[in-house]
Amino acid sequence: MMKVLLTGAAGLVGSRFVEMYSKKYELFTPDISELDITNKVNVDEYISKNNPDAIINFAAYTNVSEAQKQREDRNGDCWKINVEGVRNLIGKCFLIHISTDMVFSGASGPYKETDIPETDTDKLTWYGFTKAEAERVIGDKGTIVRIIYPVRQKYNLKLDYLKKPLSLYEQDKLYPLFVDQQINISFIDEISEALDKIISGKLIGVYHVASRDLTTPHELISYYISKSKGIEFLAQAGNIDPTRYPKYGGLDTKVTQEKLGMQFSSWKEIVAKL
Repeated sequence: MMKVLLTGAAGLVGSRFVEMYSKKYELFTPDISELDITNKVNVDEYISKNNPDAIINFAAYTNVSEAQKQREDRNGDCWKINVEGVRNLIGKCFLIHISTDMVFSGASGPYKETDIPETDTDKLTWYGFTKAEAERVIGDKGTIVRIIYPVRQKYNLKLDYLKKPLSLYEQDKLYPLFVDQQINISFIDEISEALDKIISGKLIGVYHVASRDLTTPHELISYYISKSKGIEFLAQAGNIDPTRYPKYGGLDTKVTQEKLGMQFSSWKEIVAKL
């Protein structure tokens, strides 16, 4: 059995990989009391003791709003986890790092695997910039898997990109949804399958895992609520704040699908599976 260390294994994405592949790999899933990736000595000792064949770094500071309050603070948790934590994992064994579409400005998406993350802090959220910096830190010393708005069928600890607006709809608190933002979504089962292929083949490079087509939050969430509730529902329309979210975002997945021999679902197919 290949030994695989998962950081952030209890999170939205990592926990599903554990569910799907715990019988195929010997998985190490330490919590922060066992492994703090911001502590280099702790990282070195843990990896030396357990000697994994591969690492998947699911761990990240992902609260975009709280990250904005730490802007330019390289002593803040967002920078320490998303950048220094990644730096501490490099060079130990085969590293797969989970990244995001938010490394791009949203000026000209959908973005290809070969597109270069933005370097201008003024064009990104602080969260997005720290994730972009992590990609630069890794360079050719690891594999990068970018995802966007990950969703899954069941996870009790956090509402995902679709479950949160559904919950707000049920409370009659749903906010207006963007009609002018271009996105796609990532089905976590397909992220896990792609990671399995990457680990098994020790594939190097940059990969995009997301629905094979694009939509808007207004179209997507209106459709999801309609299907979930068996009604015809159209949400109130709103416009994006481009200082917080990429406007013309989304991930182009054609090259990744070809390399991995996979066909990712469309966003409507993802909704059907959920």
